[in-house]
Amino acid sequence: MLKVREINQLTELSTLRETWSRLLKATPRFSFFQTFEWLEAAWGHYPQQRLRAVIVERDGDVVGIVPFCVRTERRRIGAVRVLTYPLDDWSTFYGPISAEPTVVMKASLKHIEATPHDWDVIDLRYVDQAAAEYMTIGEAFRETGNRFFIRPRMEVRFCRMDDGWNQYVESRSRNWRRQMRRDIEVLEKAGPVEMLRYRPEAGGTGRDARTLEIYAICEQIAAKSWQAEAESQSTLSSPRVRDLLLEFHCRAAALGMLDTNILTVAGRPVAFNYNYVAEGRTYGLRAGFDPSAEMEHCGRILLYKMLEDSFARGDAEYSFGPGRQAYKDRFATELRCAYTFRSYSTATIKSRVMQWRERVVSSLYSEQELAEKSLVD
Repeated sequence: MLKVREINQLTELSTLRETWSRLLKATPRFSFFQTFEWLEAAWGHYPQQRLRAVIVERDGDVVGIVPFCVRTERRRIGAVRVLTYPLDDWSTFYGPISAEPTVVMKASLKHIEATPHDWDVIDLRYVDQAAAEYMTIGEAFRETGNRFFIRPRMEVRFCRMDDGWNQYVESRSRNWRRQMRRDIEVLEKAGPVEMLRYRPEAGGTGRDARTLEIYAICEQIAAKSWQAEAESQSTLSSPRVRDLLLEFHCRAAALGMLDTNILTVAGRPVAFNYNYVAEGRTYGLRAGFDPSAEMEHCGRILLYKMLEDSFARGDAEYSFGPGRQAYKDRFATELRCAYTFRSYSTATIKSRVMQWRERVVSSLYSEQELAEKSLVD
């Protein structure tokens, strides 16, 4: 018999830290972003959200946690209350912390529907199309009598590492292979080319001198890259997120979930690739290079060397994150989408207007057109 309860304060949720950690290890394809440590670090950065963590128990044992939140977002229609996951686009996929994601998800959505609607729309934006709960979410909405809309929200490219490095290289185009050899040869003319990979084991403080030094090197390269001037202000050196990313860095290192890669030429750091890793599944968060070094394609060479090393380590996959950048297609072997499931409350005029608009848009555009409109980079 399942029992469902809700926690609304992070301090209370922290009492389940050990339970969360146990459940996480059994969660299919879990990531650093699903750790309690990530949520704890990120939570205070977004004061406009309220916690609605659903705890699912069976015979007194916690079998799953779904950390929903309600956020206030600005839309054309005004302020909208959105029930979603607390990921805020830091990554691509999210879901229940459980070995039984379908059971836990269905119970959680039934709980959300049965309790007072402090939201205008449920918008689950990070559902992996390969996740077990992908079909369950729609089933749960149907069982509660709610109409829902499903759209692809992010395209995510991967490099799968099942078949070995040599076979992977042979699967790439002849032009790709020729270009990589040429780029490496050109770079080597400037001096010895080396890659430093820093992937500390779990158990440390995450704040030792070496861990902080690695972050500082990546940040210095990021400050010289084009991302430093980008409007989003979301790279490692950006004042808006620098302190938060440094906190993530330390926590990931302590958990053994940090993966950083730095390319040096003649001893000079010229490019970085910054990732998180969980059981051989690596997620690419940020990358950049120093244009003042005048070393063309050094970022691409770092990616090539990093993937070669990942194959040698026995990693499972590398995720390039969202986006359709051409270089991702040249390196990727697989494409999956993160889908959003939306369902509107009927409690307010605002939510009914939004649902009406969604229905109109669905009738005016084809599925392909809707997908193109909804994709996020």
